[in-house]
Amino acid sequence: MPDTDTLVCSHFTLTGGLGPARFGFAERVAAAAEAGFGGIGLLAADHARAGAAGLTDRAMAGVLADHGLVVAEVEFLAGWATGPDDPEAAEAAEAARVAEAQIWATVDAFGPRVVSVGELGGPEAMPPPDVVAERFAALCDRAAEHGTRVAIEFVPWTGIPDIAAAATIVRAAGRRNGGIALDSWHWFRGNPSAETLRSVADRVFMLQLNDADREVVGTLAEDTVRNRRCPGEGSFDLVGLLLLARDAGVSAPVSVEVMSTDHFALPVGEAARQAYGSTRRLIERAWH
Repeated sequence: MPDTDTLVCSHFTLTGGLGPARFGFAERVAAAAEAGFGGIGLLAADHARAGAAGLTDRAMAGVLADHGLVVAEVEFLAGWATGPDDPEAAEAAEAARVAEAQIWATVDAFGPRVVSVGELGGPEAMPPPDVVAERFAALCDRAAEHGTRVAIEFVPWTGIPDIAAAATIVRAAGRRNGGIALDSWHWFRGNPSAETLRSVADRVFMLQLNDADREVVGTLAEDTVRNRRCPGEGSFDLVGLLLLARDAGVSAPVSVEVMSTDHFALPVGEAARQAYGSTRRLIERAWH
């Protein structure tokens, strides 16, 4: 069953916005620990910003150890599937190389269980399926050199829109450390398939929980970053999803990712407490 004993607080649940975090690393770690979380997520770009500001990896590791937390997931790598192959796109290729190098630097510093990856462009930007699978396999091989796993986070409006598309890539790549990150917002706003989930339950490496109202406000891309709610406070059947994941044999950790204008406005301690408390209540309803 999903590991609901030790919850992970995803990176954006604590940052107070989508850009550089409003709260320092130590403040975020303390808030997550006080709320009850056992781990946090970390954006590789945030790790880079902390280093540029003079916060060393040793100091960050010390903060985590002082609060009994670990970095459980590192986010987010895009551009691995779409190339670019065009020789005129050298600047984009270099940006992708730098982003991946930062991912591995963050992995090496904190030893997370999984790295979350995906693509944010539309279907027209995706290469042929065999090329995508080959590139994912190569990415998994590079991740193995750093002792971690790679999970595709499917996103409804992109070239990897649902769990079926992610599962197809994972199967074709054939790497033991290649799997799926199942985010409940992407699941319910996209094309949920219980049959597919059952078929790849052992390859679900992270289960991210969040909620939302029944109606999408604006575009999907806008709704996902402005209007997510804490688990159990929206319209999604999260109890049903947890029970499906349990019965299918998913054994992944559970991360809480809340991204909304209202949530970002909260003090970091309150943001962590609300995210943890609502998720615990949801889990109690699911299991009991």
